[in-house]
Amino acid sequence: MVGVKVIGNDAEFQAELSGAGSRLAVVKFTMSGCRPCVRIAPAFNMLSNKYPQVVFLEVDVHVCQATAAANNISATPTFQFFRNKVRVDQYQGADASGLEDKIKQHVENDPGSNEDSDIPKGYVCD
Repeated sequence: MVGVKVIGNDAEFQAELSGAGSRLAVVKFTMSGCRPCVRIAPAFNMLSNKYPQVVFLEVDVHVCQATAAANNISATPTFQFFRNKVRVDQYQGADASGLEDKIKQHVENDPGSNEDSDIPKGYVCD
């Protein structure tokens, strides 16, 4: 999926995480009125197009209160990284380059991230 999927309720969040499977899922926790959230939104959208092998989700903490509570969200924007429905990392703040560095770190360390290439899964190119 290319682009950011806006999550409308807690059940939808669980379904999207399940659907991502072993692919990296980056979840932006946001809320209306959050200026840093608004500032980083264009960069988050750009990253979703730059990394099509990654699932990008956006969760409003007021709309999905149970999801926000279950993930211990205390500030926005908070970006959490999931693989196989398990949180593997977190990044807080509105620094787009720092967020991209974190995404790159997870994509580069994933031997299965070459799904769209001709290289068999699990092989490493030098």
